[in-house]
Amino acid sequence: MNNTISVRKRIFIIPLLVAITSMILFGMGVINGWFGKAGAVAAEFCEASRPGLIKQPFNTWSNIGFIIAGLSIAWLLMTRRFGHNNNSITQNSFYGIFYASLVVLLGPGSMAMHATTGDLGGFFDMLSMYLVASFTVAYASERFFKLSPVYFVAIFAAVLSICIWADGAPYHIIFDFFGDTIFMVFITITIIIEGMNSYLRKMQHDKRWVWAALGALLLAFGIWNISQTGTSLCDPYSPLQGHAIWHILDAVSTFCLFIYYASEHTDITQPGIA
Repeated sequence: MNNTISVRKRIFIIPLLVAITSMILFGMGVINGWFGKAGAVAAEFCEASRPGLIKQPFNTWSNIGFIIAGLSIAWLLMTRRFGHNNNSITQNSFYGIFYASLVVLLGPGSMAMHATTGDLGGFFDMLSMYLVASFTVAYASERFFKLSPVYFVAIFAAVLSICIWADGAPYHIIFDFFGDTIFMVFITITIIIEGMNSYLRKMQHDKRWVWAALGALLLAFGIWNISQTGTSLCDPYSPLQGHAIWHILDAVSTFCLFIYYASEHTDITQPGIA
């Protein structure tokens, strides 16, 4: 019994430690210039670059939404909010800790770019996207092929390696930046495998949450595009930044995706959310 309680506490404590550690490293990186010299990496995101340590304050601090989302996911898992559903993320603490910690890391990753506008900061921002694509492909595959955590990690690492390679590749297919193209390829693969999970594996989900995740993402994308640098809605010194809203809605999307995952069950008579 005590061991069970300890495992449950670990589901929240580990993402919390990830949040604390990553924010300490972020702060040290900003102070010591680890993310590169200030440049034009974030110039298209409207907000003016201020003097001082934090160049784009509103685009930077809006990423706290990811930390809140990740810790909220960990808390729900620790308190067994979805314990009645028999699926990987609710029954195996490894996957819950992995996803909650990953969501937490999206915040400091994006902060690195907007706080410094440096080249390495820009890479960490893209790395945030690659982490999401890597997890969704690996987790969809784990459930469809009934894989062990070892194979899940192998797929995650393989997808992440391809994304990082694409980040520096000089190809222009679909998008000008090849990293964006590969990201979309893996998201498409995720959608295909998730469809197979639903229609071939007969996994049941509360699909409202995947639509909510997609809706938040599309709304975020729309707001970001109509408020980029050079558009009529861009006010570089306004506290209301479209890209900051993009961050907040993206954090909401990661949380909704978790609820979708957690609602999974194989018995059609079993409710996804109690």
